[in-house]
Amino acid sequence: MQLTAAIEALLLSSRADGRSQETIKGYRRKLRQFLAFFGDVPIEEITVNDVRRYIAHLWDRTTRWADHPKRKEQKGGLSPYTVASHVRAIKRLFNFLEAEGIIEVNPTRRIKTPDPRQREPKAIALQDFLALLAVTEGQSVLDRRDRAIILLLADTGIRVGGLVGLRVQDVDLERGLVTVTEKGNRTRLVPFTKPTSEALRAWLEVHPQSPWLFISLGSRAKGALSPNGVAQMLRRRAEQAGVEGRVNPHSFRHALAREWLMNNGDLASLSALLGHSSLEVTRQSYAIFTISELQKKHARHSPVARLLGENDDAS
Repeated sequence: MQLTAAIEALLLSSRADGRSQETIKGYRRKLRQFLAFFGDVPIEEITVNDVRRYIAHLWDRTTRWADHPKRKEQKGGLSPYTVASHVRAIKRLFNFLEAEGIIEVNPTRRIKTPDPRQREPKAIALQDFLALLAVTEGQSVLDRRDRAIILLLADTGIRVGGLVGLRVQDVDLERGLVTVTEKGNRTRLVPFTKPTSEALRAWLEVHPQSPWLFISLGSRAKGALSPNGVAQMLRRRAEQAGVEGRVNPHSFRHALAREWLMNNGDLASLSALLGHSSLEVTRQSYAIFTISELQKKHARHSPVARLLGENDDAS
């Protein structure tokens, strides 16, 4: 089998397995670069050294990323985290081929996926979150909608794709649960707390007739709000609140995860809440703290501080 056919077989299998369109697009984009590097060779000819040579080529491109003052992937530069995602895609391809019996020797079996360290947290700052809420305290239809969106994102950690796909019938205000469908067709129940329930109730009181929970309020027909529409709303609210820090739909997911872990929530519950396939995904993506946060956690949990009574003020 040629490399082109192998990639198409993986993409077809991913679609049949119900993987999300974003996941499939990511595989296609990264594996096309892998294909461009080697050409359409027979997959049996690709060795572990070939794969290592390609990964080394990716690491060479991180130099250009590191040298850029804004750390953007410009002029062909890659971040270390993008390199890791490329390696995961390559391993996914050859693991699939091995499982299907198409190859006998998997050249990626001894390839380790990079685990970039010392990342900066991507969460919205708590004071910025409160500032956004402060500018949505009005009783207009727009204020009620935006407040409900902000609180639901922060309280549940759902992805923006899951948020915009919600229908009115997916929300159970009495039980404090929302039925979320994300990453293809994966559906799960996610709890939310009383403040979010109150904001949702206030929004539903003025909700225009539509099956979608969050809709566009422009002059055009009121259809479901798009992910870009949510991002634009957050930028507008951030400007109104004078917020200059990180504000995007995914920053609320990071904020929930980091506050959960900072306040001694366990990783297993967080992983289930966020809809991750494994604890390792949660750990790599969200167990990221600044040094001051690590100091606080250390002061709270160090056996020396606990046994000698020096952590009374750490809570």
